[in-house]
Amino acid sequence: MDWNIVLLWLLKSALFFLVFITACAYYTLAERKVAGFIQDRKGPNRAGPLGLLQPLADGIKFLTKEEIFPKNVNRVMYLIAPAISMTCAIMAWAVVPLGGTVILPEFLAREVGFTSLDLQIANPDTGILFLFAISSLSVYGIILAGWSSNNKYSLIGGIRATAQMISYELPLGLSVAAIVILTGSLKLTDINDAQIGLWNIFKLPGFIAFSVFVVAMFAETNRLPFDLAEAESELVVGFHTEYGAFKFALFFIAEYMNMITMSCVVTILFFGGYHLPFGWLSGSVWQAWAGLGFFTLKVLFFAFLFMWVRWTLPRFRYDQLMTIGWKKMIPWAVANIIVASVYVSLDGFWKW
Repeated sequence: MDWNIVLLWLLKSALFFLVFITACAYYTLAERKVAGFIQDRKGPNRAGPLGLLQPLADGIKFLTKEEIFPKNVNRVMYLIAPAISMTCAIMAWAVVPLGGTVILPEFLAREVGFTSLDLQIANPDTGILFLFAISSLSVYGIILAGWSSNNKYSLIGGIRATAQMISYELPLGLSVAAIVILTGSLKLTDINDAQIGLWNIFKLPGFIAFSVFVVAMFAETNRLPFDLAEAESELVVGFHTEYGAFKFALFFIAEYMNMITMSCVVTILFFGGYHLPFGWLSGSVWQAWAGLGFFTLKVLFFAFLFMWVRWTLPRFRYDQLMTIGWKKMIPWAVANIIVASVYVSLDGFWKW
């Protein structure tokens, strides 16, 4: 066994986690700042200069608050539920490619025994399937939280979330199936590389898939206008009503992790991922770093879109949510698979 490779993998995992958790912490600050701007107020501005230490203050608060266990909860499931949500959010990040291959300096390559470094923890051949399989498991954390809390509001919130996530995973998966047909691979880096000439968003099946994917993305992450699992006007705060302190923080951070992951996925599937347009810096040692920066800009746009929509659109009724998913989006996604198949067939015909 090459221990350099093992050590590198562990260091990459730790570094990715630190970057990811820090990004999530400051994502919460960004959302509060954007909410303040839209509502014509300042937002957090007391903890540190311009409120930049607010995420640290929130973290200290979550860690130091008293842990309370409501009476008659199923304590084992009550504790496991937030851990499931957090674990699934972290594992989904493992297969997301942030950039291409970085060429290491010669002196460093001699020390570690290899010349390049991929800006990705793992790159399985079925990366997109792994991503959605792990994301689907997060529903167990929500339903267990609602059931184990011994609270009617929590239980209704958990049931709502389960029905919602199952319903919208269907159009989400079907929209991705169209992209798999266009690119001919389940590997995320292959899907990314297939867009070097033309992004999927500029192809007819890709545009339809993107429209379905974005709507399903909001429902899958339980965000407004589809946050029916946490509708405070009806369910207090839904499935995590009985959670506080660090246990609530796990649900809280997992939601923001999932939003960042979805922002990365939509960038990779439809907007060319980390490849620079027009072949800029092709063959340069700076290509991977420039690609990482370009990828980050696109991810930040979709992360902002989550916030923009939250503070712009009103919440849907639950029957409207289900009607959109089952009667509108699923038929469109199925029809788009046919469109993608025809598109690929005609493209092959003209090339032949």
